[in-house]
Amino acid sequence: RAQIVPRMLAFLLRRHFGVLAQPELLHADDQSTADHACPSEAIGDVTAESAGRLFSLSSRIVEFASTHDLSESDTDRVTFEAAIAGFDQLQREVKELEEKLPLRVLALHAVAPGLRYASLAPPKPLALAQGRGDDAYVEPLHVLVEFTTSNKWPDDMAALHKVKSAFLLRLAECYAAAHPSTHVDVSSRFFGYGAQDGLLTGASSVQLAGADDFDYERDSFVDIRHISSGMTFRLSVLCEPEGALLAHKAQEMVRAGLSAQADALQCAYRRWMRTTQWRAMHHRQILDLCQRHHPAASLTIRLLKRWLSRHMLLDQSVGVPDETAELLAARVFTDPWNGLAAPGSAYAGFVRCLKLLAEWRWTEDMCVVDFAAAGSADSEDSARVASARRVWTTTDGLSADAYATLQAAFDAAIQRKDVRGALRIVTAEDPNAEWWGTVSPVLTRRLQSLARASLQTITDCISLGSDSTLSQVFTAPLTDYDFVIKLDKDVVCRQYEQPPASAFTSDGVQSAESAPRKEVFKNLLPSMQHASQVNVKQHANVFGQSDLVGFDPVALFVRDLVGVYRDSILFFNDVHGGRCIAGLWSPTARKTHPFTASMGANMMLLEHEKVGTKPAATLNKRAVVEEIIRLGEGLVENVVIQNE
Repeated sequence: RAQIVPRMLAFLLRRHFGVLAQPELLHADDQSTADHACPSEAIGDVTAESAGRLFSLSSRIVEFASTHDLSESDTDRVTFEAAIAGFDQLQREVKELEEKLPLRVLALHAVAPGLRYASLAPPKPLALAQGRGDDAYVEPLHVLVEFTTSNKWPDDMAALHKVKSAFLLRLAECYAAAHPSTHVDVSSRFFGYGAQDGLLTGASSVQLAGADDFDYERDSFVDIRHISSGMTFRLSVLCEPEGALLAHKAQEMVRAGLSAQADALQCAYRRWMRTTQWRAMHHRQILDLCQRHHPAASLTIRLLKRWLSRHMLLDQSVGVPDETAELLAARVFTDPWNGLAAPGSAYAGFVRCLKLLAEWRWTEDMCVVDFAAAGSADSEDSARVASARRVWTTTDGLSADAYATLQAAFDAAIQRKDVRGALRIVTAEDPNAEWWGTVSPVLTRRLQSLARASLQTITDCISLGSDSTLSQVFTAPLTDYDFVIKLDKDVVCRQYEQPPASAFTSDGVQSAESAPRKEVFKNLLPSMQHASQVNVKQHANVFGQSDLVGFDPVALFVRDLVGVYRDSILFFNDVHGGRCIAGLWSPTARKTHPFTASMGANMMLLEHEKVGTKPAATLNKRAVVEEIIRLGEGLVENVVIQNE
């Protein structure tokens, strides 16, 4: 839909004035009509030499939201509506099983970005044969199953998890019996971790990652390969007594003075709230924004996520969480500035996101996303004028009392020195930015510098009338990192989520493979169809094992690296199929330390140097690189050391 108006203008200008669009926006049939069916009143004497040139940057920039697979497929049929319709049908099918389940199903809550128009690309339907569909990477769509309340849930955490597993086993058994051609798997996310891990001992991969939700989903689940839609849904149980039990146990540990156990339980409680309550509420807010109020918001979110991902700053231990990226995009739609209405196109929304990142004063001004104003933010009467300091500090939908509460929480955070220039976005439901946390001040400054450089590149493209340098906006400068781990492309299972080659061409030069195809109007397509009717490129699993759902070896490798070297190295990678992992030595790794027997890292002695009375030691960087190569055997192709 974002291309309808540009194509209309391109057709009219070509037909009446001989102005050619660069890059070409029109399909071959439309070009032929414009060139050979000019009305008699059209401007005459237009030659190839005198014809004008229509430059459209918006049509080029949206190509980066596509993927290799979408560029090779019938993109008009690969839509978010197919996944959402599949989820609706799954709800009805699960509801029909109520008579066979121990408790009645109250609701199914979608929490996957692909079910709220916010994933980088629409969920990819697989042509399922006997309930099985193979692909290089199968993305599961997460769904929470909420049952009716009961006072029979056990008060012991281990027993409660076993009961949840029993519920999922029964659900899988009943669903498989009702739909024999569907492939259903019940699995656990513990993957070698103990049942009490992260609850009482505090020694969890979550804490190793430095964030309490890096590996948040470590519970039982059921994967359903949905035949009708071709999607894979991952169902988990939303158990309200579990949250109450965690909170109660944490308070008991606090009263007993057991701080380590109390911290671990509080961490587990936040993780439970994030996965079951906060994500579900955030999902509804973003879905409402994209579906009801601002159609351009979806593609804006996808472009912003592509930009963050290409710069290796999205959805990892040191990056910007998916939900924070969505809130950044939502901000420009719910709170326009300088008297402007909400963005009417994804291109305008993306540029405003970059402007927000580049100019916002995170230390001084509170950044609020007011979803209550989403319906009125596109009205000219409700567009807010910038303050005297040329920043955006007011909201429409929030009442004065609600805004004062948010401001008081922000001022208190400043007093506690919790802000310090960190990217911090609040909402009426999350006044303390607790849901997704804050982005570190160092990373925030990095985002600001990248946003300024990207805006300058876009400005240069417009002033020159050429998109030859546009790809630099979505290209990460690897020279800024100390070393780069190059991965074997054959084992990067998500490589097909990278932008298509046509996105990196300039001035509309396209290969024969990327030439535009005849378009079918979306309103003439059925809302959902069998996956076998959709032309979507599928790839064999790189390990020769089918039915691997959500298995990304690169992400697991990065998780292991973060766990081992969390105090020495910061790791960055493009989570959507990037072929390299960049590393930065932390400031502590660059310093010398007094040598001890338990330094917790690969250290080497420095000859003739001492720290106080003890021999001086520093991180043995070359040995660490060798360790990384050994850990990544089969994944790592080469390591380029750029700065020792």
